[in-house]
Amino acid sequence: MKLKNAGKRHKTFPLEMEDNLHKALKYKAIESDQTLHSYIIEALTAKVQEERAHYIVSSRQAANSSERKK
Repeated sequence: MKLKNAGKRHKTFPLEMEDNLHKALKYKAIESDQTLHSYIIEALTAKVQEERAHYIVSSRQAANSSERKK
C-alpha cells in the first residue's frame, strides 16, 4: 500500500477547541464523507492557499506601483 504523502515530513500538535466548534467540524466532515482529521487539513490547506494567492497579488501590485513611480 502506497501512502498519499510518502516521503513528506509531517508535524503533529495538539489542537484545543471549544466543544461547539468540534461538533460543527465533525458534522461537516461527515457531510463531506471525510474523517475529521482530513476535513481540518483540507480546510487549513485551502485557507493558506487563499492567503498565499492574496499575498502574491498584493506583492505584485505593490511592485508594479513602485516601478511606475520611477
